[in-house]
Parts: sequence; C-alpha cells; structure tokens
Amino acid sequence: MNENAAKPSFAAIDLGSNSFHMVVAEPEGDSIRLIDSLRESVRLGSGLDDKKRLTPETMERSLDTLRLFAERLREVPLKNFRVVGTNTLRRAKNAEDFMDEAFSILGKDVEIISGREEARLIYAAVAHTHPDPEHKRLVCDIGGGSTELIVGHGLKPRLMESVNMGCVSVMNDYFASGKITAKAFSKAITYAELELQPLKQAYRNSEWETAIGCSGTIKATSRMLTELGISDGVITRKGLKSLRETLINVGNIQELEFESISQDRTQVIVGGIAVLSAVLRSLKIDCMNVSQVALREGLIFDMIGKHEHTDIQQETLSTLNRRFSIDEAQAQRVETTALKLFSHVQDDWGLDVEDDCGLLCWATRLHEIGMGVAHSQYHKHGAYIVEHCDLFGFSKAEQNALSLMVRFHRRKIDLEAFDGLPKLARKRLLKLTALLRLAALLHRGRHDDDLERVKLHVDGNTLTFSLADDWVEEMPLTHAELESEAARLELINITLQTQLHLTV
Repeated sequence: MNENAAKPSFAAIDLGSNSFHMVVAEPEGDSIRLIDSLRESVRLGSGLDDKKRLTPETMERSLDTLRLFAERLREVPLKNFRVVGTNTLRRAKNAEDFMDEAFSILGKDVEIISGREEARLIYAAVAHTHPDPEHKRLVCDIGGGSTELIVGHGLKPRLMESVNMGCVSVMNDYFASGKITAKAFSKAITYAELELQPLKQAYRNSEWETAIGCSGTIKATSRMLTELGISDGVITRKGLKSLRETLINVGNIQELEFESISQDRTQVIVGGIAVLSAVLRSLKIDCMNVSQVALREGLIFDMIGKHEHTDIQQETLSTLNRRFSIDEAQAQRVETTALKLFSHVQDDWGLDVEDDCGLLCWATRLHEIGMGVAHSQYHKHGAYIVEHCDLFGFSKAEQNALSLMVRFHRRKIDLEAFDGLPKLARKRLLKLTALLRLAALLHRGRHDDDLERVKLHVDGNTLTFSLADDWVEEMPLTHAELESEAARLELINITLQTQLHLTV
C-alpha cells in the first residue's frame, strides 16, 4: 500500500438537545485522528412548545448551524458521514419537517437513534480511545435531554440504559428562574435519583472497576473543579459537594463566571451537575475520570468498523436469529430470490444498490421472526418484535421500515400504515415490500428449487412471470398464490402477470 496515499476521511454530526457537534477524522492505526471539530449551542431541548413541536425559531437556528457544517463536509464522501438525532428529536412531533430540511442542506438523512443505541455508540468511542481489556468499566454520558449509562469489558458493552433526563430538562424544571439555591439543588438531585432508582441495583451489582464520564456536562464539571482548585479534574462526590456549595454562594446563573467553560454551557451546567451528583450517589461512584470523546467519535468508529467488515448490524441480526430460532435455511432461500428480483427491477424502479438492497436483505432475514412467538399471525408478532426490540446499529427509520416490511410481507397490505413516511421513502418501501412478498411467496413450500423455470420480465411497474408448465404442475399452490397476489399488488400500483411456457 502507498503510505502517501490519502486516507479516507469520515465525519459525524450529533444533533444533541443542547448542542450540535460535528467531527471530521481519519483512521490512524487502531484509533482515529481528529482533523476538525465544530460545536454550536442550539438549545434544541428548550425549543419545544407545549405541543412538543420544535418552534420556528429553534428550527431556523438549527438549520443555520447545519448550513455551517455543510461547508466543512464538502470533501467528505457522502457514504463516509452520518447525522444522528437524539432525545429531543425522538420526542419532537414535527421532527420529520426538520429532517426534510436537514436533508436538503446536507444531502444525507438524519437518523434518529434510540437511547440504547446512543449508549452503544458512546461506549464504542470510550472503549476504542481508552483500551483496557483487563478491567470492567462504567461509562456515563449526561446530555441535554438524556443520560446514558453503560457497563462494558474491552470493546463489548454488557449493560446499557438511557434515562430520560439531562442538563437542559433538569435546568428547565428546577432552575428556570436562574436562582441557584440549596433547596433547588436538593429537589433536582432527588428527582434524578428517583429516575435512576429502577436500574441502580443492576449497575451496583455489575462489578465495574473504573468509572469514565464523557460529553459536555462532565467535561465542563471537570474543568470547573480544576479552575477552583478543588481537584485535578477527577470528579468525586466530595468535590461535587464543594462545587455545588460554590454555585449556591454565587446564587444566580447570570452571575457565574468561569474562564474554563463557555457562556452557553454556563446556562445549563447547574442542571447537569445535579444529574451528575445523583449518578455518583446512586451508583456509589467514588471517583470518575473524564474522557474527551463521546457519541460523534463513536459514530466514526462504527463507520470504520463497517469498512473493515466489523458490522454491528450483522451481529444484531445473528443475535435475533438465535433468540427467536429463525429458520436460517428459509431466510437464505428468500434472500437469494429477493436479490434476483431486485436485480431485475433495480433500473426500472430507480432503487439504490447500497441502501435499498441492504434493507431488503435485512428484511428477508427477519421476515419470519414472529414464528418464535406463534405461527398464527406471525407477521404481526414479527412486526411488533422488530419495532420494539433494541436493534443495535439500526436507526429508528430503518427499524420502522423493517417492521413495516415484516408486517406486510404476506396477507393484506394496509396502505395507511405507510402514510407517516415521506413521499419518496413511502414509494420506495412499498416496492421493496413487494419484492419481499414475491420472494417469500415463491418459497412458501420451503423447498430448495432454484427457480430456473420461473422467469421475470420487467416493464416499468408491470412484472410478468413466465412459468414453465412442469413447474406449475409441481407447484399448483404457489401458482394460485401468484395469481391472487396480483390483486394485492394493484393497491400499490404494481401490475403482476403470469404466463405459461412449454418446458423444453
């Protein structure tokens, strides 16, 4: 390999509840080298109205930030960057409107990820930049709207949770007036401890040996402790108590003056310190070290892993396969046929090899997952599992798409179930669902017929299956199902025809 050849660059954008972050990096050995980073405070979490909709002002402020980021992304290959939304975008009723505008600016879909997927990516960043195969560790990230807690060993997370509280939400609920009092701190910490109550015993019993904190709240707290001479940056319960007392003595957010943190961080740090105090107390953490990496670096490592064939999505599918005893042979039959059908229609239907073909393959592997519950209505059981399971490595949009494909890979197609999707995504997903339906139908008998006697001709949205007469004699039920399927596919503007030809 030419050592002077340019290394591929990767970029990640984290649309957090307090700030938007972007990093650009390139692989360097087993780690990464940061090339650039940007951070803008947008206060997304404070920009929801009483109907849980992003206000126009918040939307525009956020999109202006993305326009700044877009300029830096011009030289990063489209396939090498990801944009993810977290707690606030998970809750916002008009998140789709924001995502449409974001796509027009960045040329990339915003992936809204689950709290536990966020936790997995955070742990990936810490594990890769703080390699320690000998010790089990606890990782904590306090964001604007959620707090992630992960226990892992080496590169593997073992216990992951996301709690719906963060520095912005606690700030709004307990320090909205701007006053910093002992009573407000006490109430905020008690609230946070109650939120942590259901999971604290599991984390106490997980036998972690070291604790690491990351992201804005924890890094800012570490710098404040150093600036005040309370510690050398390590966070302890005693140190946090001294810091709280200092803040209470100041008495008002507007009068806080720290050289080590930005003014916009000052506006939310008190809420974050309350959450951090509760975490240390609830989980009996005596000492927490601080990492400089977080979710966005985790995204970079995740992308590099896929380039190096360390695919978390494949690991997730394998785990589901074992848990629900999916018939691998049948899944493989359906996948092989679905890929053949895809290759025939790809050009006429304008489908993308990387994204659309990947989604179709995932769906073929999961389409019978519901049989692990019951055969009757297994497609409905399967859709529920796929929608509500923690599918690590998959965005919420991908998870929703897979759930719809599993739900409607057989029986009646309910078009209203697809209505919440953007127009182009809806059209694309219905066509992929049609391919899955046909592949599953052709293998209903669970046989290993390679379907050489079944030919497909494509003309726009018209599919014509040319069937050998001896195949029809052997597969009368499948032939009948194909003819019945024509009426169902008419609902999604696909014409399905069959014709016989003599076997040579």
